[in-house]
Amino acid sequence: MKEKLADTVYNKIRDAIMTGEFTSDDMIQEQAVADQYHVSKITAREVLQRLCHDKYLKSFPRKGYLLLDITPAQSRMLQQVRYQVEALALRLIVRTASDREIDQLAAILEEQQTGSCRDPYATVNSRFHLQIGRMSKNPYLYDSLYGFLGVISRYAITTGQGQVSENPVHHLELVDALRRRDETAALEELRLDLQLEKGEV
Repeated sequence: MKEKLADTVYNKIRDAIMTGEFTSDDMIQEQAVADQYHVSKITAREVLQRLCHDKYLKSFPRKGYLLLDITPAQSRMLQQVRYQVEALALRLIVRTASDREIDQLAAILEEQQTGSCRDPYATVNSRFHLQIGRMSKNPYLYDSLYGFLGVISRYAITTGQGQVSENPVHHLELVDALRRRDETAALEELRLDLQLEKGEV
């Protein structure tokens, strides 16, 4: 029960961070989190420490927690690691996904954009990449991609820059490569979509 409650609080705070409810100047206190979400201070501390571990917050002992600033260089390194995770998912999809599953991935690209632009998980781009994680049938890949998308999207939202491509061409080409079971082409479209140089992957 405690773990489930902690997960709920974690998700609410993470979503508040992602949607801009917290700024880099807001000091987050354990007691305030405990009071707001009606949990113990121990649970609040566990949640905030997990957010530190997941690179959303930075701890200042006896003071509180602040949003973790991400530099352009760190964002780039995250994209490089994300590429490796998502590339593994694509390799698994090429080998195991049905045509019907690939059609579901294509259907995301045909949907209208929904949700606030400040909710990175509601964008067509995020839903497309998270579906790649799901299609790998490896929950660890999905969880990793979810985390990477959150941090990279937060960087793009808070700085107005970053590696979130608005060009759907690479997504369409990636789907086409998966339909052909062309692993090399799918990986190249992923690299282009993530705006990485060949030497970075």
